[in-house]
Amino acid sequence: MKKRGILFVGLLLLFLLFLYMQPVWFQKNAAEDTQDQNINREPPATNLSYEPIPTSGFADWIGQDLDEFEKTYGRPEESMASGFSFTIHRYLVEDEFLEINTEDEVIKSIKYLGGENEQIEPFNFGMTMDELAEITMIYPNFTIEQDEKTIDLELEEEDMNYRPLIAFDNDSFAILFFDQNQESQLYAIDYLDEETLLKLAPYPIANEESPKYNQETDHHWEEIDQFKNQQTMELIQILREKDEQSMFSIDPNLQNASEDVLQFFSQNKEDVLTTERLQELQRFKQDEPGAFTLNDTEMDVLLQEIEDPLVSGHLELPVYDPSFSVLSWYSTPLLHEQMMSDEASSLAVAFSKEDVLILWREMEQAEESNSY
Repeated sequence: MKKRGILFVGLLLLFLLFLYMQPVWFQKNAAEDTQDQNINREPPATNLSYEPIPTSGFADWIGQDLDEFEKTYGRPEESMASGFSFTIHRYLVEDEFLEINTEDEVIKSIKYLGGENEQIEPFNFGMTMDELAEITMIYPNFTIEQDEKTIDLELEEEDMNYRPLIAFDNDSFAILFFDQNQESQLYAIDYLDEETLLKLAPYPIANEESPKYNQETDHHWEEIDQFKNQQTMELIQILREKDEQSMFSIDPNLQNASEDVLQFFSQNKEDVLTTERLQELQRFKQDEPGAFTLNDTEMDVLLQEIEDPLVSGHLELPVYDPSFSVLSWYSTPLLHEQMMSDEASSLAVAFSKEDVLILWREMEQAEESNSY
């Protein structure tokens, strides 16, 4: 028994010695295990880079000479300098809208709205977002290298739902415009190159490195503004026809009023905007990408110059490409409602270089004589 007791005590001491000395003997292995556990807890790396799809249709023409395009589509119905380095070409295509922007006769963008056309494949007008998702992923972030600068675009939820951006493998892009109807459907596409995308800045830009359009001084701005007025009204009317709405009437009195009100705003911004908003406007004019829009309160103050409760409006700047802006407005809930109201009304559009004012007037008293 005594021997068994001694053996038991010995084994117990040995066990205790092993138990207490284990952290010392296996310190390195324990550290390695801890390190391995830490590594395993880290989330897997994710690749947020967008994946381009194969180039097809109108996207093939981006960066090509306009002369080659016109061998297929003929000469444009009209062309006009934009005043911002590019020229706008409108083509007469039955029941369709086709417009091209060029710089030095090189195609920078193609806007198309119409019926079925193999030139927009793999897309098709009337397709839903679910059907688009079967073709490609809808990416929220795009990183673009331009002139040795890295520029990050960050699409917001509304952009993803109504104006998604698609990249092609020839470094061109397409902005797909979806309407605001109950089942949102594709109705127009703008194909464009990297530089045009960044200069138009239709999406939030995470930095201020993007290129800007510069206003050209040696142009006949009255003629350009008149062209853009007409261009804007025509596209709005086309969209109303698409939605089976009656056409806006064109009221000369309202047109004169729009031009007067826009001129008043240009000369008296401090009467409409607070100091903070004036500073915000100055940032947009200098270097901040995006657009500056009057809010409801500011618009109410501005429209006091007209003193007509039947008139509503929208003022935005900078607007370099009117057709692009109209397509964007049509896919924006509030502006879509104004542009496509069931109630017939009159329309007026005024441009002053990159500033635009649109006025709508209800038709209740349309036949009455109004002096603005």
